Amino acid sequence: MQGQSTIIRKHWFGLAVILAAGLAVELALVLAVAVTFHQGQLTPNVYAFLGVIMVVVLLADLVTTYVYRLSSIVLTDAGITITNWQTLFFSNTAECEWNQVEDVNAKQGGVFAQLLGFGTLLIQTAGTQNNITMMMVPRAQYWRATIEAKAAATPTLTHSV
Repeated sequence: MQGQSTIIRKHWFGLAVILAAGLAVELALVLAVAVTFHQGQLTPNVYAFLGVIMVVVLLADLVTTYVYRLSSIVLTDAGITITNWQTLFFSNTAECEWNQVEDVNAKQGGVFAQLLGFGTLLIQTAGTQNNITMMMVPRAQYWRATIEAKAAATPTLTHSV
């Protein structure tokens, strides 16, 4: 990592879940339109409304996918920056220097996390800073070990009295 930054993005499985949920809603809407059209029960205005709903669901799915991909962990020579995006307009960013890292934990819960190798990374920091957490981190155990090694190799701050 000397002189360069490493960017860690969230695991592709979370992206697949987002897309699958959006497609499931789209499919349910298409089936509802097809069934009611076959029975001739709805007016053209209702079909137009359902069409608008389908477009809105598709756009929401695309925006959610984009927001998911914005979240990242950046490892530099100076320290760690984690940016978690909750919505298109709101994110949480936490930074800490290597010498402020006290402990790093990686948790893998669930069958998919175990099979696909993703987990939650928790970085506990010194002082009054908030702990840093990111979910859906690929190879969480590897990054835990990498961050611990870099933090251990960084000299701690000393205060003169």
